[in-house]
Amino acid sequence: MADNNPDGGVSLDVFDMEDKLAKIRSQVTSKLDNQRNLALILNAVEENINEQNNEKTPVAYFVSFLALLEQSVGDNGVSDGKVAAAAAYFLDLVLPFTPAPLLKQKFGQILTRLAPVLTSPDAEAALVRSSVGSLESLLLAQDNQQWSSTGNVSPRRALVGMLELSFDPRPKVRKRAQEAVHKILANPPPSPSPVHIAAVLCGELSLKRLVMLIENAPKSKKHSNNKESVSAIIHALQLISAITSANSWPPSQVEALCDVLLDVSRTSDQYLVGAAFSAFDGLFSSMSNDIDVEKFTRVLDIIFELKPPVDDAHLAASWLAVVANGIQSFAKLLPKTCLAKIQSIFPIVSEFLISESKDIYVSASQCLIAIVSESIPDDYLLQPSATNGVTAEIYEEVDEAITYIAEFIEKELLSIKFQHATKEILELITASVLKFRKRSNPDFLNILESVGQWRSNEESNFPYNKEAEDMIAACISTMGPEAVLGSLPLNLTGSNKNEPGRAWMLPILRDNVRFASLGYYKQNILPLVTFFGEKIEASSNKESMHIKIFETIVDQIWSLFPHFADLPTDLISAFSDDFAASLADLLYSKVELRVTICHALRLMVESNLAYSQGALSDDLMIQEDFPFSECEKNLAYLATKSSNILSVLFNVFSSTMPESRGFVLETIDTYLQIIPDADLEVTFNKVCGLLKKAMDDEAAENEKPRKDQPPKLSVTMMDLVVAMAKYVPSSSYNALLSIFSTTVNLQNDALMQKRSYRIINKLNESERGQQIISQFIAELEKVFVDTIGTTHTSARASRLAALEVVVNMLPSTDLHFIPSILQEVIMSTKDVNERSREASYSLLIQIGHKMAQGGVIENSKVAGFDANAEATEASLTEYFTMVSAGLAAQSQHMISATITAISCLVYEFKDQMPQELLIEIASTVELFLTHNSREIAKSAIGFVKVEVLSLPEDLVRANLKELLTKLMKWSHEHKGHFKSKVKHIVERLIRKFGIEAVEEAIPEEDKKLVANIKKTRARAKKKEAAAEESDNKQGKKFMSAYEEAVYDSESDDSGDEQEDQNKKSRRGKGADRYILDTGDEPLNLLDRQTLTHISSSKPKKFTKSDMKEAKMKMKDGKIVVREDDDEDLLSKGSGIDAYLDAVKQAPVRGQKNKLKFKKTKDEEDWSDSEDEKPRKLKSKADKRSRVTKPKQKFKARKKL
Repeated sequence: MADNNPDGGVSLDVFDMEDKLAKIRSQVTSKLDNQRNLALILNAVEENINEQNNEKTPVAYFVSFLALLEQSVGDNGVSDGKVAAAAAYFLDLVLPFTPAPLLKQKFGQILTRLAPVLTSPDAEAALVRSSVGSLESLLLAQDNQQWSSTGNVSPRRALVGMLELSFDPRPKVRKRAQEAVHKILANPPPSPSPVHIAAVLCGELSLKRLVMLIENAPKSKKHSNNKESVSAIIHALQLISAITSANSWPPSQVEALCDVLLDVSRTSDQYLVGAAFSAFDGLFSSMSNDIDVEKFTRVLDIIFELKPPVDDAHLAASWLAVVANGIQSFAKLLPKTCLAKIQSIFPIVSEFLISESKDIYVSASQCLIAIVSESIPDDYLLQPSATNGVTAEIYEEVDEAITYIAEFIEKELLSIKFQHATKEILELITASVLKFRKRSNPDFLNILESVGQWRSNEESNFPYNKEAEDMIAACISTMGPEAVLGSLPLNLTGSNKNEPGRAWMLPILRDNVRFASLGYYKQNILPLVTFFGEKIEASSNKESMHIKIFETIVDQIWSLFPHFADLPTDLISAFSDDFAASLADLLYSKVELRVTICHALRLMVESNLAYSQGALSDDLMIQEDFPFSECEKNLAYLATKSSNILSVLFNVFSSTMPESRGFVLETIDTYLQIIPDADLEVTFNKVCGLLKKAMDDEAAENEKPRKDQPPKLSVTMMDLVVAMAKYVPSSSYNALLSIFSTTVNLQNDALMQKRSYRIINKLNESERGQQIISQFIAELEKVFVDTIGTTHTSARASRLAALEVVVNMLPSTDLHFIPSILQEVIMSTKDVNERSREASYSLLIQIGHKMAQGGVIENSKVAGFDANAEATEASLTEYFTMVSAGLAAQSQHMISATITAISCLVYEFKDQMPQELLIEIASTVELFLTHNSREIAKSAIGFVKVEVLSLPEDLVRANLKELLTKLMKWSHEHKGHFKSKVKHIVERLIRKFGIEAVEEAIPEEDKKLVANIKKTRARAKKKEAAAEESDNKQGKKFMSAYEEAVYDSESDDSGDEQEDQNKKSRRGKGADRYILDTGDEPLNLLDRQTLTHISSSKPKKFTKSDMKEAKMKMKDGKIVVREDDDEDLLSKGSGIDAYLDAVKQAPVRGQKNKLKFKKTKDEEDWSDSEDEKPRKLKSKADKRSRVTKPKQKFKARKKL
């Protein structure tokens, strides 16, 4: 409630009210009557306030709207519904901002006017809803003294009326009343008691109403009033939820409420059960303060006193759910007290696991899982420390709780009487281990051993192997592999005759080992590779089953290595020089192990880097065992080894084929991140030396490598230079840029040119690399300008990407670089390589942004320009002038590329360009529509499409006649899809401007195209209407309402034309259904498998003759079945058919050796006829023809 500001200013709440009123004022022209009516009434009230020379304060509005309400509501009821609704609406809006003393003073007057509305059965829902909101604000303003009064016009009587409205059949009214009750009770007036004075009243009335509704509810589900009775009970439960969630339920009524709610939970109606649980949740969630401890404890005691029988199918599951929610809420309020209760709660809930009902024992296991997961805070699992708040006493209590749970599971739940719930108990054990983590060791080791024996006993055929493996996996990830393998040894060598072999644990280890001891793997698991390797070598039959098993085990043991290297706890001691040397030897000698070893080497660095950057900052237990200081020590240690590791990786990289190098390059990049600058400089200099030597040697030999050989050494070394580029220290910048400037000039070596340009892109990936580019930007500009003519075609995409980096960092003083490279960029838009085209579009846009930033272009510095050329100001207009210069070129290819570039730029910058410039560009490009060159015309048509889609309507409309006159020149050209493109543009114009405008502007001889489009659209609409009518008659059939909602959709774009009229018509939806013969077995219509016996096609018994006639043929030794859809494809003809048709339609020599054409209607001629053309009958040749892949169309920029 807002009070007047004592300092004389305006309260912030008043500004909030003004915002709401301003929104209503703006709706004076709304098309909705109710919105317009509100705006008009507000204007009238404000005019009245202004006439009386009053300020528009909350009090002024309140007085005005209250007077309006008094006029429209009399003692006999509502006299003017619209005015009353508006007055109540504005009172609901204004009352929260009205001073509380005024509302206390006017309480009786306001309530007297609201009462007829609230009690009238004929009042509209909107009016009642606003009145409830007004009453809510009015009651919130009353003090404790007024709430204590018992007169006829008192807050208590008003609240009783609001409680009655909480059962109103109108959903919005009911919800608004329940929300109002919640808010009133959640905001009690100042008093000695923290609970609202009316809480007891609300609790008693709502509980009485609920009990009455339950007693009067019909016992039979088939009773006609059952639905209304259930709805009324749900409404009562919703009101109770509103009261309990406001922490206002009277303590004396808690036991009665729990009893009734549990009684409601026994019903089979899921909505009633859900509403009862919601009331319980409100009761639990509201008790969040220390003052609620006693009440919460009492509630829990009551719930446990109401424990149902173990086999009560209705109430047991509901009771368990309530217990789980209650314990979770209690643990948040009093974790220590909840921890002490675990030992008494666990046996009570576990009793329900004895039940033979699956629903009950599953609910019991879920309840136990919730108790274990939520009753002990994660912080309590830490070691005692002054920083985390865990005392020695808490640590001991947690230890006792974990020991108790483990012993209870081991001695009770794993006994024979719980055998039917083994799956659920295993899930409970898994959840417990995941919760307690390292604190599970050693209490859960005996359980682990028992479960491991169940899983290892292959003869018993244990049915819950997956759950057992999940439990073992949880132990591995929390206790560590060392503890698990101590209880369940792998025993792969068979050294222990009393233990079974557990090779099945290797994949589980692989998927769950992390943050483990690398030394343990090195000493206890990796030696098994040698053992089985010797067995394999000693075998004479390498293809035997045993040898294959041994090889699989060896592969699985090696697959563990990367996971033991993922944030190892003992990296410094385990990753010794000897171990690193043995890995290096394996990288050289065992090609099949390279991926695994490189993955492990990479994870050693990446896991420590990620941890140091806060990847596991929320995991306090890991930080306790592995502080950030240890991680920093690991990285420092790996940095000392990085130089030698990189040398090995460089050698492996050099001997690996290009298509298999990716993983090695990723590992190299990882170690380049941590290598010291001094070592990196030495390594970089070595690579540079090898590169120079390789280039010199290859220049002398001048031999090309074969396809089965690794690439030239110079290319390999260049790959390494590119990888190191963004990490090299400042002392190596000159050498790096020297390599770049040398290799970009290798005109006959495309591979080297590609990699050379990638250096710039790599540098751009790091902040330090960007500083290098900025520092040497002038030198780079010169290199790029000098190498325009020497760039190999296959290196064009890399060059354009590098140019984009340079342009992005180009200073405003070096804008003369742009005209130097612009022609090359424009020409690249017509490149055969798609990557080059995409890069050229991106670069054109980047140049546009740079030019839009402004600056001076010194044309005297542009290559080929006069030394005295005047400087120009950089702008988008100047940029388009520069690009448009290409339209005056002598080459058709250059003109076409220029038009394509202009299309891209117009599409991107249309909103930033002056309209005069757009008109000039459009008129200029449209001139090329009349050019005889198909290449130029194709680009010009592409521009027209951009123009139609992007430019302002008035601009296109003004030029429509001239545009269509030029465009229609190509409407009869079949080659290069000209005809279809023109038709598509005309269709777009019709959608945009209407068919009359286009028909008026199009040349007379081409109006049959518009007629064709018009009839095509009409035909499409007619077919769609017929299809819809057919659908309505047949009816849609879906398995469920959900499927109908998801899959049953109609096209909203009814105006779109169908360009291809030869498509197959839609199949009827109401097809017949046939039941297949099931032999002597009668068809069970209640069986789900019955659906498999129902077919949409008429069943037929197949004979040998039918099999001979089946559409099967042999192809490459395989049976190929051709379906009906293939016939449709074949009917469309192939490339050979098109050739034959062209031959048939070619001119023939007639009398006097004159050429004569056959008079056949062309398929694509514009026809005014509405009749569809008859389809050509399929011939045998058609059936044998193959469906050819259509030629790939020209791809421009996707946006275009």
